[in-house]
Parts: sequence; structure tokens; C-alpha cells
Amino acid sequence: MNDIVLYYLPALALAAAGAITDIRSRRIPNLLCIALALVGIATLALSAGVGALPWSLLIALVAVLIGMALFAAGMIGGGDAKFYAAAACGLPSQEWYHFLGWVSLSGLLLLFVMAISRRIAGRKVFKHGEWSVPYGVAIFAGFVLTVLQL
Repeated sequence: MNDIVLYYLPALALAAAGAITDIRSRRIPNLLCIALALVGIATLALSAGVGALPWSLLIALVAVLIGMALFAAGMIGGGDAKFYAAAACGLPSQEWYHFLGWVSLSGLLLLFVMAISRRIAGRKVFKHGEWSVPYGVAIFAGFVLTVLQL
């Protein structure tokens, strides 16, 4: 296992907790997002140095602003927006596009699996008010895959 991954184990555990909570209740608690952001900031400072923080925090700020705009438009949950930004706090700024790409790819796979499972169960794939995606799972997967390539 890469030494960098060892630094990230606490952040990965918090991200896993967020994914599990999202699966169970379709909510990601604010306290969990705050904990992930703080642990991520500490992890980044320890692994890459304090100089890595300003750009990563700026990217996380942009992520939460875009996420909140998407939440206001009803496109994603507020917890998803905060969870994504919290995870971004712990990643070096040059990794933002890898993180976004992995989360996007994981999200598409998650949607595909959910749609197929609904179809197999004999339910309509898309039915208004019945379709809820635990996108925290995709954020967790994207975070793990990004950390593994550090």
C-alpha cells in the first residue's frame, strides 16, 4: 500500500461512513461533512505540506458553491454538495479533475445499476417521487479512486 494512502485512512473511513449513511437514509449529516473536511485538510497538510491548502480550499469552495446552486435547482441533494466539497478539501488541487471524473463515472455506474435493479424488480425505472440516488456512494468511490492514484 502506498504511504500516502496511509495518511488518508481516517478521511477514507469518514467518506465510507458518508456513503453508508446515504444508502441507509438518503442523508449525509452536516457533522460528518465537517469532520471529513477537517480531517481532509489535516491529511493534505501532512502529506503535501501547508502550501497545498490554499488552492485545494479554493477548489472546495467553488465545488460547494456549484453544488448549492445545483441543490437550489433541485438537481442534487444538499448533503451531496457538502460531502463532495468536504472530500475535495483533502485532495491536492491538481487532482480536482481526476476526482470529478471518478465521481462522474462512479455516478453513472451507480445510476445504471439502480436502473437495472429496478427493472429486474418489475418497477418503473424512473417514477417521479420514487427515484432517489445515494450519490454519496459515487463521491466515496471517486474519493477512493483519486487517493489510490496519488
